[in-house]
Formats: sequence, C-alpha cells, structure tokens
Amino acid sequence: MKKITHAVFLLMAASIAMSSSTGALARENTLEKIKVEQMTPEINKLVEKGVKKAASLIPYLKDYPVTEVVLKDTAYLLVNNYKFKENTAEFVSLVLDKNTGDILEFGKYELNNHQSQTLYPIDKSKEAAISFMKKWYGEDMAGYQLDGDGVAKVFDGQTNTIQFVRVINGVPFPDDMIQVQVDHEGQITGKSLGMNIEKISFAKLDQILSKEKAEKQLSTYMKLRYSLDQDGKTYKLLYVPAFSGKLDAVSGKDSVNMPYHSKVNVKPKGASQPVAQSREEAQAYLTQRTGYDFAKGKVFFEDLTGEKPVIIKCFWKTKKWEGRTNYSWRTDDGWIGSMLIEPKTGSIVSYHVIDTSVSKTATKKLTQEQALQLAINVLAEITPAGTGELLLLQPGEYDESTNQYDFFFVRQEQEIPVEDWLTHISINGSNGKVMGIDLNEKVDGVMSDPKKAISQEEAAAALLKKYPLQLEYILQEEGKAALVYTLPMLFDAKIDALTGEFYSYGSTDKK
Repeated sequence: MKKITHAVFLLMAASIAMSSSTGALARENTLEKIKVEQMTPEINKLVEKGVKKAASLIPYLKDYPVTEVVLKDTAYLLVNNYKFKENTAEFVSLVLDKNTGDILEFGKYELNNHQSQTLYPIDKSKEAAISFMKKWYGEDMAGYQLDGDGVAKVFDGQTNTIQFVRVINGVPFPDDMIQVQVDHEGQITGKSLGMNIEKISFAKLDQILSKEKAEKQLSTYMKLRYSLDQDGKTYKLLYVPAFSGKLDAVSGKDSVNMPYHSKVNVKPKGASQPVAQSREEAQAYLTQRTGYDFAKGKVFFEDLTGEKPVIIKCFWKTKKWEGRTNYSWRTDDGWIGSMLIEPKTGSIVSYHVIDTSVSKTATKKLTQEQALQLAINVLAEITPAGTGELLLLQPGEYDESTNQYDFFFVRQEQEIPVEDWLTHISINGSNGKVMGIDLNEKVDGVMSDPKKAISQEEAAAALLKKYPLQLEYILQEEGKAALVYTLPMLFDAKIDALTGEFYSYGSTDKK
C-alpha cells in the first residue's frame, strides 16, 4: 500500500473547475472552517481503508500519490489525490463514508481539458462499465441493471456515460440511478453515488392493478384540447393526457395531487386594462407590480419595437409582438424585463420581470395553493367582463432559477380548452408579487366538430401503442417507495382526435 500524506486544507477544491459531470458529492466543495484537531487517528484509518479499496478498483490511482483530506460537517469524507503537491490541475476525488471508510463514489477531473479525442465504442463502454460495477458491488451489481439502452442523455465530448437503475422485486426504481463514465481509452473515470435502500420500505406487488386495468384508468385522463396548427388558421382537435404521468398502481388515480384541467371560478371586477403611454409610465408600473427597483445598479433600457421580446414566455406560435411597442430592460448580468404595449391605446399586453440577483438568494415561502389564489385574484382584475369559464391548464410549477410560480389559464370553445387562448401569470415565490402577465388573446380559426372525435379509449390505445405504461417504484415520502404506472414522453403525448394519429406541431410526420 502506498504511503498516504494527509494535509487538512481550506476551499482548495472549490476553486478548481471540474470537467466531469459525475460525482455529485465530490463536487460539493463549499467548506466551513476546518480545525486541525479534527484529523484524528480514527479518520486516518478510515482514509487508508478507502484509498486502499479505491486502488484495487482504479488502476491509475497509483499515479496520484499525494492525498489530501477535506473534513466536512456531513457524513462524508472528501479525499483528493494529486500527481504532484504543486499541481492541482488534475486529480482523482474519492468520497468516503465517514463512519466506515467505504468508498461511495469517485471522479477523475482535469482542468480545461479540451483535447479532441475519439470516443470509446459505446458497446465496449457498456462492457467496461458492467465489469466495473461487478468489481464494485459483486456479480449481482447490487440489483443495478442498464437503464434502457444504458446510454445516459449526458455528453461532455470526452466520455461516454453509462447509466444503471436499481431494480427491486423485478421493478425499476429510477430514484436510484448510477452513472459510470468511460473515457476514450476505455478507462473508468467516474462513478456517481448510489442510494442506501436498507431503510426504505418498498410496496408489495400483490395489491396493484393489472396493466390492463391501469390502461383503462388512463383513458379517463385523456382530455380534448384545441391547438392552433402551423398554418395559423386551423385548430387541431387533440387528445392529451391531463395528469402528472404517474398513476398510483393500487388505485389507478393520479399519484400527484395537483390540479390538471381544473375549472377556475373567476368573477371579473370589470377594471380597465392597465396602460403605459411612455417608457417612464411602463417602468413605474413594473416597479409597482413587481417590486423591482429599476433605479438600483445600472439598468439599460432599449426600445425593441418590431423585434421579438427578449424574455419570451408564451409567443411560440403567434407573433403578438408585431405592431406593438416592445420595451426591454437589462443589467450587466443579463435581461431583467420586457413589456409589450398596444400603441393606439397604451394598453399593456404582457410584461415579465426576472430579478436574477434576488432569485439566487431567495427562499420559497408561498405554497402552490397560496400562489394559485394570488394568480386567481389577478385574473379577476385583468379578465374582461363576460369572459366564460376558465380552466387551469396544469399545476403551477415553481422555477428555482427565477423564484417564480407559473400558472396558465385558458378560455374554452364548446367546453374544450383552447391552448392558444391563454393567460399566463407569474407569481414571486417569496413575496407574492406579480412578476409577469401575458394576457389572453383570442385567435380566429377553423375548429373541428368535437362530435367527430374518437373516444377517450381509442385515444388512450393509440397513445399506449407508442408509449406503453411502465411499472416503477417512486419515493413518495421519506422511507417509503410506492408503485406507479408511468407514461414516458408525456410532452409528446398528443393524439389527433379525428385520425387517432400522433400529432406534433410543425411536423408532417404524425406517425
């Protein structure tokens, strides 16, 4: 065994740019102040045990003889191994269990390695990854199997990433995934952390619905929706699955208790639409509604009339910015706001503000239900009198990067939601401020007769022919894994209600 040199150090690893995408724990290098006396003989023994085990699994570790230990207030030890004490540009990072010294994950990192290499053949990469997993866990690989074709949807240009999923009672458990990286020479350069399942209770298979019954239950979630086609004149009548994509395998109900296609009772107050006749009025309105202080820092204003808004939310089909005044604001850090105004009346059509400086440090305080009620209150202010019943198209999703909830409400035609007649409202997750509004605008077009639509059962059958339900375990609460039937590729699950074929906007191939 090689001699190990221990040295306690501060924040060294945090300053190193890592090129590998694996090693979640190894990348957590934000350290609190370390006391030298924390390096005890017991920790030395744990590190020696972990490094010895790692050396048997990672042949090139012998080329990294300088070992430094990072002590953290977690259940892990971070051990970085360097070629030379003076050179920290390349190292192998090991993550060890602080109680047992067992190696949990590792990663080989290089600084600014942009050399063009021919990737190792994918089949041989899989073989190398499987062989490595057997060395690490034993012949049964602790129940891990290749996830589908085994090729993770991650690519850094330097390595192939092979993905494994834990299988329990013959059922995949996607919450427990492991990724193994294979470089251009066939070396294993990283392995991510698996999950400790000893304290998890897994639901039994003897009480679940048969797949046939689950498929029948799925049909009840197939809902009609009008969607403006690429020609801008015709509305396609579609069936979409209005649920989370996960059915409880025992009850057949949506496993996520959130509202999809929910009716929203709004009583319009009949207030006039807000107006802005100038840049100053627009900026004052944004400050009043969002709380963003446009006087702080260095904010740059631009009139981008005639161009597409910089902060785009709901303009993927229509060109509602054409003919409208288009104001934008930005700082040195990026774009922070945009507003569309109808020039003849000064009416505000839409606005969005993203305070990136706040979102980096903000904490979510509002629940989804609280944010939804605030959004409904806004609807009452901006919805014209006589507007028919609105539908909440899908649950309000929280975006950590902006600290905002996004809600999408739609008007209906013949009691069918029209996804393009949409009002979008963004609510700040900390203070409830209205950070964005995109007002509903009705687009004229030819609509198919819903009486000619295929049945929900036929639509579900067409969907399942391409994307069969899959039985999986998911962690619904700490320590308990439930069984669900999942529908993959939910975003692509649109069926033409007249033909029963798959529909994709802008595509001529509907198969």
